[in-house]
Amino acid sequence: MARYTGPKCRKCRRYGISLCGKTRCALTRRQSPPGPRPLRRRKISDRGLQLIEKQKVRFAYGLMEAQFRRYYEDAAKHTGVTTDTLMQSLETRLDNVVFRMGFASSRNQARQLVTHGHIAIDGRKLDVASARVKVGQEVALTARGQRSEYAKILKEEIKNREVPGWIEVDRDGLKGRVAAAPAHGDWDPQFNPAAIVEYYSR
Repeated sequence: MARYTGPKCRKCRRYGISLCGKTRCALTRRQSPPGPRPLRRRKISDRGLQLIEKQKVRFAYGLMEAQFRRYYEDAAKHTGVTTDTLMQSLETRLDNVVFRMGFASSRNQARQLVTHGHIAIDGRKLDVASARVKVGQEVALTARGQRSEYAKILKEEIKNREVPGWIEVDRDGLKGRVAAAPAHGDWDPQFNPAAIVEYYSR
């Protein structure tokens, strides 16, 4: 599956928030956008602001444009609030659930764990990062993952990682369960899903 492979911190500087998940993000050293400084500051249009909000979410979850648009189109077909449905679909991706459980320090690292075959759902290995985890399903390291050196490191690191309320985690057993669907407020507060819906609905 295609994904962005360029400099991640460049996107952080472009959109003004840390999207890469690194503890030493370039944004902390340089707040200005990449490239030469403009001679005069231009006012960003409403359409431009909507585009920026869309790009923030897209790069944070590591999706290409066509894939992200499909998420929006699926959310628009469902009954209920489109913004909440869209964000729920993104939050319940397997790679994001692994990240939210504290099994990885970033979504990119979580995606790598999944694609390398270290994650299982209800005891069955699954290496598809975009797979959707349903309420009640258990996510854990595979037997091979449990034996790896990473598991030993993770048992120490996971103790200090926060877990959202819609997820239950057994830190000693390195497994967790999706206890409920993520609700409004469970995703990153710097995201503005309403602007994404406005962008695509034009």
